[in-house]
Amino acid sequence: MPELLKHVFVDPLADLLGYQLRRASQTLMAGLTRDLSELALSVVEVSVLLVVKAHPGITQSEIGRLLDIQRANMVPLAAKLFARRLILKESAGGRAILLTLTATGEEAVRTARRAIARHEARILPELGERERRQLASWLAAIWTTSESKEG
Repeated sequence: MPELLKHVFVDPLADLLGYQLRRASQTLMAGLTRDLSELALSVVEVSVLLVVKAHPGITQSEIGRLLDIQRANMVPLAAKLFARRLILKESAGGRAILLTLTATGEEAVRTARRAIARHEARILPELGERERRQLASWLAAIWTTSESKEG
């Protein structure tokens, strides 16, 4: 038996926080993408719907800024959600378009929230609600601190 097969490999990146965050993010997003595809929704589409649910009458540009979606991508995204009768679009004068959820959009949000909750429970079953809030707070601190230093 060759000696190489007996060698135990050590991950030289295991203690690098950025590496671990990237791998965790990829794993979480891949599973969430699969779960939401059963609803015929993408992660970005659900994100937009969740923001519209939280802020009825929000403009497309405000959503774009909040979720870091370029205008060139936000316009067709909103058009797709409108075509699927998940949102209503209303002119606010000028180029501003206000978005609200339809009854179908409200149901899509409820269904997506349940799918997200199941996904997160499956991925991190040992975390209680308090630990989940703490982890979310730490992760938000990383990206919000980074954004404020870059801007």
